[in-house]
Amino acid sequence: MRAEDIQASRAERAGRQEVADVSAGRSWYAVSVLLVAYVFSIMDRQILTLLVGPIQQTLHVNDTLMGTLHGFTFAAFYALMGLPIARVIDRGDRRLIIAVGIALWSLATAAGGLATEYWHLLLARVGVAVGEAVLIPGAVSLIADLFPAGQRGRPMSIFGASGSFGSGAGLIAGGLILGIFSTTPPVLPWVGALHPWQATFMVLGLPGLFVALLMLAVPEPRNARRALEVDSGGNGTERSIETVSVALVKRYIAENRTAMVSLMIGAGFFYTCVYGWSSWAPTYFVREFGWMYPQIGKVLGLLLAVIGPLGAMLGGWLGSVWTRRGIAHGYLRVAVVGSIGIVVSTLGMVSMPSANLALVFMALASCFSFFLFGAGPLAIQEIAPSPMRGQFAALYTGILSLLGAGCGPVAIGVLTDYVFRDPSAVGHSIGIVCLACGAVATVLFRIGYGPYRDTLKHAADWRAAPLAPAEPAAAKASAVAH
Repeated sequence: MRAEDIQASRAERAGRQEVADVSAGRSWYAVSVLLVAYVFSIMDRQILTLLVGPIQQTLHVNDTLMGTLHGFTFAAFYALMGLPIARVIDRGDRRLIIAVGIALWSLATAAGGLATEYWHLLLARVGVAVGEAVLIPGAVSLIADLFPAGQRGRPMSIFGASGSFGSGAGLIAGGLILGIFSTTPPVLPWVGALHPWQATFMVLGLPGLFVALLMLAVPEPRNARRALEVDSGGNGTERSIETVSVALVKRYIAENRTAMVSLMIGAGFFYTCVYGWSSWAPTYFVREFGWMYPQIGKVLGLLLAVIGPLGAMLGGWLGSVWTRRGIAHGYLRVAVVGSIGIVVSTLGMVSMPSANLALVFMALASCFSFFLFGAGPLAIQEIAPSPMRGQFAALYTGILSLLGAGCGPVAIGVLTDYVFRDPSAVGHSIGIVCLACGAVATVLFRIGYGPYRDTLKHAADWRAAPLAPAEPAAAKASAVAH
């Protein structure tokens, strides 16, 4: 089945009330709140990048432990909780679930400011991971229900771009806050004087509670559909469609495993590069060029906040253009371009003899790093049947977190500590990890071109299968056989 045929099939199903009757204004309000939540999510997650040096000085930990804190600990719990949370998201009130997640990660970020031992901070980061595991599956599922199939590209690209803006805004705000508190350390009642990095955690974490309140006003199309079903005397067909068994999800994955592996494992290796270079770039500039953490935080933050969103929107736009031209695997093409680009740009960054030249390549890396922020979730929406979207989004983010956040920062720390045995060799570690993982990602994405096209057809067929109760039994049997 060609891409045009798949799109036509989706448009036909959209006419049969694929999405709920929610006004455009309320739908875009939901996107706006989710966008702000994503900004705070990335800010609270990425601020640790800027605080590596100050935390090491206070808690006396090496690069490997910092990489574990920044990467593996967060990724492990993010992935572990992702699928159970997604099962709840695919059945329950998504706005309430997301609001609880926002409140949890905001409080956990602020709690990191009270840490006086390494394990205190470790527990706080676990809380951040569990809370943030809610957002992407919930947002992908909710946006897909608020907009018809042909209109999801724009809101998903904008939502994805907000992640890169959050990375930049977090570094800029963190650099400013760290600089202020480095001059005048704050003192709290019953707690006493705080280290500047502790105060930075608190100031960035607490405002997220207001975003959690805004989330409660977001429309939930699922509730509207259920209310409509009750009013029209429905017999629970909608509920049966939404509650898909784990066995059915596993079977769908097994039937489309090549496309799933290419997209999800490829994304995992891609994000190993992203999390690796972005976690250690500030430390690289401090050790290699003698910069201060607040200084590199402002510069890198500005690059991520300005260039990152452009990269996310460019990736989503390229995927949409290729898809409209009949290239069904358009979003995988975006992934290949992003993988090659991030390898070239990160190798250039750590090879330049001056900070200014390194910044040029850092700007390119900031662009390519966010190519999949919009294109990745759009690909998940394409290949996942509607009742499984939350679970597939959780699986996608869990894998890219385990490989990306879990392995990227740790691998660079281990290479620096135990292979080169020289803190100044962190640039070599960044280059090795990005070259190896970027090459693997490129190969995996390229292998998936054909299988991805077939999976699009399977998703379209699966979503067309449920039939209305009034149809004859023979028609039902035909649909099941199909």
